Amino acid sequence: MEAIGQRVWCNIAAIGMHATLLCLALCVAVTCHAWPTRQASERPIPPELQALFEEAEGTFPIKTLHGMPEAQNIGVYWLDNQHVIYTTRKLPGWEARSDERSKIIIYDVDAGTYEETPYRGDLWCVGLEKQVLVQDYALPYSFTVQPSDTKEDTRYFLSGTLGQPLTRFKRPHELGMLDPFSCRFYSNSDHNFGKGHMLGALRPGDGVLDQTLQGHTRLITPDGKVPWSVYADRSCNSFALPVYLPWLNRYFSYAAWSSSRQGCENESESSWLFSTEQIQTLHLPALIQELRKPDSRLGGDGVTYWARPGMFVFVQSSIGLDGLYWVDEKAGKLKRVFKKQWHLQRLSPDGCRNLVMTTPAVLIELCKGQTQ
Repeated sequence: MEAIGQRVWCNIAAIGMHATLLCLALCVAVTCHAWPTRQASERPIPPELQALFEEAEGTFPIKTLHGMPEAQNIGVYWLDNQHVIYTTRKLPGWEARSDERSKIIIYDVDAGTYEETPYRGDLWCVGLEKQVLVQDYALPYSFTVQPSDTKEDTRYFLSGTLGQPLTRFKRPHELGMLDPFSCRFYSNSDHNFGKGHMLGALRPGDGVLDQTLQGHTRLITPDGKVPWSVYADRSCNSFALPVYLPWLNRYFSYAAWSSSRQGCENESESSWLFSTEQIQTLHLPALIQELRKPDSRLGGDGVTYWARPGMFVFVQSSIGLDGLYWVDEKAGKLKRVFKKQWHLQRLSPDGCRNLVMTTPAVLIELCKGQTQ
């Protein structure tokens, strides 16, 4: 459920991330000082916290993709439930020179094979209807260079539909936002209804998300109606960029949390699952809420995801509790399904498979053995 977006919330998220990392560093330093005689992996989990979850490694099968070419740190996108498309700088018998554009390939996670596309550059976006956006730079074409351009003008892009020739253009400075569903840049002023609010695009026909300065987020449909509105204290939690879940025909807005964030210990830091008609608030599990208390001394931060089996919570930088947790609604339990720090950033369209871009890459099968 790792590309998750150059869109309206990015500036807010970037500011919050810098603050979080600084606070996290301080938190870790204080925590290490509290227990100087043991390594983190050896520190026992307090019984009252151990009772809030169960160990369940092996719940979801994994497959190591030894032959998958390494992806450049741009984005890996599913085309269907078997194939992914991404940028690479190295293939068998080829490695890009420093002044050479990257290649974009399609990889079959089941067959373990790949094919090269005719596109070169850095893949930025793949839309719901196979629209693609590629950042095109390394050596700018001579006939497009303007006097004000640098040698590598990063505003050159290629856009179009996968399998068709792409159109090269230079992104205007005023188009600062990227619609991840259509892979088009747009200006906030095109959709702000004259209100000057922070906005985020949804799928065509679903409307836009309107974030007011008072902390309310509401859905505005194309005909101007407001079917729902929620409030989030921006000092502790914000309505994050949504991910569309095709198998539910809903969107998921994740929660990013940190135990080092001062003054937010009593906040539940919600995630949201919503459609164009209604919204559901999802609170963090009790274990995470305990970790966030100042006196827990266990630290940690993380983020929530939604896959076909339900909500997952990723935990890192804690003492003994790192890993990926699954909220098993059927069993009424929180389960740690992986102790490794594996995100669910790259979910297949059916919500059943996730790619972890380690070296080598790992495929997690989230639906095998589960009744959906």
